[in-house]
Amino acid sequence: MVVDTAYYDTLEVSVTATPVEIKKAYRKMSIKMHPDKNRDDPNATEKFQEISEAYQVLSDETLRAKYDKFGKESAVPNEGFEDADEYFAMIFGGEAFVSYIGELSLLKDLQKSAELNEEQEKKEKEEKEKEKERLKSEEEKEKKKGDDNISGTSAATGQNTTKESTPLQLHSSEHAATEAQSDHTDKPSTEEVKNEETKEKSKLQEHEEEMRKKREETITTLSKKLIERLSLLTESENDTACQDAFKEKFQIEANLLKMESFGLDILHTIGKVYCTKAQIYLDSQQLFGIPGFFTSMKAKGGIVMDTFRTVSSALDAQSTMQELQKWQEMKANPDELRNEKGEIVEKPTDEEIAQLEKLLMGKVLNAAWHGNKYEIQSTLRDVCDKVLGDKSEPKDKRIQRANALMLLGKVFVNTTRSKVEQEEAQLFEELVAEATQKKQNK
Repeated sequence: MVVDTAYYDTLEVSVTATPVEIKKAYRKMSIKMHPDKNRDDPNATEKFQEISEAYQVLSDETLRAKYDKFGKESAVPNEGFEDADEYFAMIFGGEAFVSYIGELSLLKDLQKSAELNEEQEKKEKEEKEKEKERLKSEEEKEKKKGDDNISGTSAATGQNTTKESTPLQLHSSEHAATEAQSDHTDKPSTEEVKNEETKEKSKLQEHEEEMRKKREETITTLSKKLIERLSLLTESENDTACQDAFKEKFQIEANLLKMESFGLDILHTIGKVYCTKAQIYLDSQQLFGIPGFFTSMKAKGGIVMDTFRTVSSALDAQSTMQELQKWQEMKANPDELRNEKGEIVEKPTDEEIAQLEKLLMGKVLNAAWHGNKYEIQSTLRDVCDKVLGDKSEPKDKRIQRANALMLLGKVFVNTTRSKVEQEEAQLFEELVAEATQKKQNK
């Protein structure tokens, strides 16, 4: 018995709905009520926020229990509700895959590294400017001293000189010595400069070391989880009945995962890495391991192509973004536009800008996916190597793991969506990409 059904009603699910049913309902309602798809509805944003709040509560086991027992006021997250668009954007990539691929952080880590590099380069540039100013100041002082010496020599011409210094000469010498000492005091020591540079570099080094440790921990955790999954077969009779049960279990899981944001693409990526790594290992156990060598070389060729596609998609998105900014500036310019020949240039219409914005969303989506795919593949290759290369296990056990990995990979690779599922998932992914882009532009 629940005291309030408002959140359930918002998502159009029963009070006994399972977490999977609640998630599916959220996806369906968020697509249906997203403000970008309901521009004529003045209450679209408010409705979208209600859907987000309902899901934030009902998707959390603890908050849902409090809501069922005490109502809305007792089921508010400790940090408050996330903004609907930002929460929507966080779903990009599919949280359900964490136990398979870990948390995707490559793009965020690269951005952080770039910021630290930029900060360091800016610091170095400022130091160079200061050094130039210091050298210029010293040159001016030296020039002034030279002029003073010339003036003093000219004034003393024709007069008798003695070996003893005059009071004026002594004062000049003392003044010069004081200036030299002052210059030396103002100038930072070489040691201080080195310490400052080391401090700046250490920020980037600390970040890189943190990423390395995090990756090692992720590989270890995912390896243990993969071994547990494979043990369902490797620790059984491993006969036809067991293999069928193994495939059926993971097919059920795959059918749930495929509807996540980019779920089908992630499943296929995981499956291909599993199959490739399993095949390489099994081939390496044959005569002199020659088949495994050729399979490995083929896989490396695929890695090069994936890297090329990742970089190309990012550059393509960047180019379109620059073009959109140019169009927006042209549209906002109140003056008449002319080209180099003096001919009048037509300004882009609102419809043309809207079409380019939509195209950009697709390219940003594509670039984000390729970046995530690159990280997934890299992580999973290391996980498979760790699982199949575990020398603490006998060779027979590792071969069993490779065979089980091959079966699991084929299940994922062969998973498909129906036409309706594909349309729903694609629309959801496009909306998530838009929300992600808006979040980045804030």
